[in-house]
Amino acid sequence: MRYVFILTIVATLVASAAYAQEPRGYIEGTGGLSRITGETSGAVNGEVGVKLSSNIVIFGNIGDLRDVRWSSLQTSVDSTVSGLADNNGLTATSTTKVPTWYTMGGARLQFPNHSLVTPYVFGGIGLAQLRPSVRFVYQDGTLLSGDTGTIGQDITSDVVSNGLFTLPSSSTHMMLRTGGGVQVPIAKHMIGSVGYSVSRISADTPIHTQDVTFGLGVRF
Repeated sequence: MRYVFILTIVATLVASAAYAQEPRGYIEGTGGLSRITGETSGAVNGEVGVKLSSNIVIFGNIGDLRDVRWSSLQTSVDSTVSGLADNNGLTATSTTKVPTWYTMGGARLQFPNHSLVTPYVFGGIGLAQLRPSVRFVYQDGTLLSGDTGTIGQDITSDVVSNGLFTLPSSSTHMMLRTGGGVQVPIAKHMIGSVGYSVSRISADTPIHTQDVTFGLGVRF
């Protein structure tokens, strides 16, 4: 009985040590591309995940989309350019950019199997801040001030001061994201991942994105 008791204690200690060494979470950085209404934008993201069980991970992240295509803003800009040509005889081009910062939290369901690759699906909810900027550039015609312009001249302030366009301000909206991917160990504490997701930003005209990401991180 003494030997059985000793073996039981040893087995328990070994199992406890193995459990203690099992990674309980990860820190990961990802980069990729987002497809937004026919346009492609770069994207980066940083994420921290903690295991609740062998299959469930909760995560929080912060990321940035270099430029999303906000259709309602683009429609307003295009209308202004057309109005300048039709009503003022002024030919101009425009540049619209909407870099977007976001943060969210959610849960990941992992599917451990007998290979090194671990598939997963996830869902998250958070907030996205749109930071739009618009620029109008002179091409031809008479400036609104009556002066002669130079091709390439920035006329944004003139367009705004004459009440023909209102520059948009930053705004924050709810963001939903869902998707899946695979996680692969690279070294003892390093992991790599490939993922695909779809997102929805609830602006006045909802913004939808499709994202392909590649990540590198560490387990702890």
